[in-house]
Parts: sequence; structure tokens; C-alpha cells
Amino acid sequence: MTYNTAEIDDFALTLPLPQAARQLAQQFASQQPTPTKAEQVRHNTLAVWVVNDYLQMMGIDTDLERGDSWNAIARLAADVADLEVIGAGRLECRPVQNVSAPCPVPPEVWGDRIGYVAVHIDASQREASILGFTPTLEPGDDGPALHPAHLQPPEDLMDHLDRLLHPLVATTLARAGGSLNQLGRWLQGAIDAGWSAVDAVLSAEQLSPAYAFRQLSNAAVRRAKLVEVGVSLPLVMELSLSTTQPGQTDICVQLYPSPGTSSLPPNVHLRILDESGTVFLEAQSTTLEDYLQLQFSGVSGETFGVQVALGDTTATEAFLI
Repeated sequence: MTYNTAEIDDFALTLPLPQAARQLAQQFASQQPTPTKAEQVRHNTLAVWVVNDYLQMMGIDTDLERGDSWNAIARLAADVADLEVIGAGRLECRPVQNVSAPCPVPPEVWGDRIGYVAVHIDASQREASILGFTPTLEPGDDGPALHPAHLQPPEDLMDHLDRLLHPLVATTLARAGGSLNQLGRWLQGAIDAGWSAVDAVLSAEQLSPAYAFRQLSNAAVRRAKLVEVGVSLPLVMELSLSTTQPGQTDICVQLYPSPGTSSLPPNVHLRILDESGTVFLEAQSTTLEDYLQLQFSGVSGETFGVQVALGDTTATEAFLI
């Protein structure tokens, strides 16, 4: 997904720069030999700080001190604004002065990066906006650059990191054409694309008390979506989540017939896949089955897939707990 410069304000994620960030940036800047170099280091430090704050808020582990931008010799010798993402690699966090023009990227950071994040530092240096992200650089007349029109929204950075941090799931999803749903966000009230509140998808009968007992009795979140297997055969997949113990999520997956239909087709399979794509739970519909259900638990950071299959046709959704 891309957006043009007119959309930057809509997609930019603005976060505060605390006093500790400004003090550290000034400390690093004061060690530089010229005012120009000092300003470069100050902006680089603030850009890395705000991206680090964002990733940590989203549950991504980072190591500030491992990057060259936190190394006194490296930041003196080169124009670097890198952030180590544990288990994935280094992101380059480039401060952007003019949000409507390409931002040049110095040669020393053209390689060995898992992506590039564009950051605009407010003139007061009290807040910064993450404008967007790109996994690769665009060629330019003066070398590779960050082009505003080709930046992906900041949320896409999380999907990119998920694929790097969970490669086996990424491979499974690539084959299935799916995306990674983040259950931690669901518990915070977010809804991933394609999912809805259950009353927007399930029929009145499926929402009746006769069906309600099948859910997790203490479900904190319920989401549903239509999935298609076979020709014109939409079924309803529902996930219910609860957190009864610290660090553990109880998950109930249910499969219903299309709204207005009383039973599932025979021989529909509902499967739970582990990170490698191996089936570890499965249920199969028989004649006049009105729903299928599988229930299990997982811990934060684990991934799994839910697959619906009929004959040779499958639909797969993948999840990060």
C-alpha cells in the first residue's frame, strides 16, 4: 500500500519526544566537531529514539546500544540512524526535513538494513512523526532516496517485522496469500482488516443464547469474518479470546454456516496449524452439522494458523498471540 504526499498528515504517527531523548541527543551532538555534524547527529538520535519507542509500544524487542547510531566512533565517522530489532536486523530511521521531497540516504546505510523508516522531527524537538516505511530504497539521480509517494503507512512496518521474526508462518502465509492477525491488538480494542464484531456477521439465530454457551464463558474479545471455500460458499469464522492467566491467551475458534443457512456442508475441515504449518487440532463436519469448534491456549509471541478446507480448496488465516 502506498500513499501520496497529500495523505502524509493522515497516516503519520506522531509521538512525544521526552526530555530524556532531547538531553541524550544534545549530549551526542556536543561531541561532534562542527555545528553541521552536531545537527545531523541530534536529528538522527531523535529519529531512532521515536522509532524505538513505537516498536516497544507494539511489543517488538529492540536494542538501542547495539546500533552504530549509539556508538560514539561510528556516529562521528558516518551518517547513521540505525536501530537493532532483536531477531530481525537493523532498521534505518532517517530524519526527513521536507516531507514533500525525496530524502537522500547516505551510501553507508544502503545495505545491511531490513527497512527504512522516514521520521519528521518537529521544530520544537518535542515531538516527532513517523511518516512511513519502505523495505527497500528507490533509485534517484543522486543515489537511493526515500520517496514520500512510495512510503507505506507505519502500520505496515509491523507486518514487515512479523514476517522477519516469524519466517515459518510467513512462508505458510505466502503460499496461502494471507496476512498476520495480531491478537494482542484485538485485546486492546483494534480490529484487523476483514474482521468485524460478531453481530455484524452472524445471524440472529447464531447470536441466540442457544449458541452463546459454546463460546469461552469469559471471552474478552469476539471477532468474526466471512471466509470462502469452494465456489460461492462463504462460511463464518469466529475467534473468542480470554486471558485467564498472565501471559496466556485462551482461544476458541468456531466455524458456522453462512447466515441464513442452517448447517455446514459435509466434509468441511477446521484445522489449527502450528508455526511450521503442521496440523495439531482438527474437526470435520458431518451431515447437518451446525457448527465446528476447536479450543486451545497459547502464550505471547506464539503464532498459529486457522485453516478451513473443503476438497482441494482452502482458506487460511494466521495469528500472532
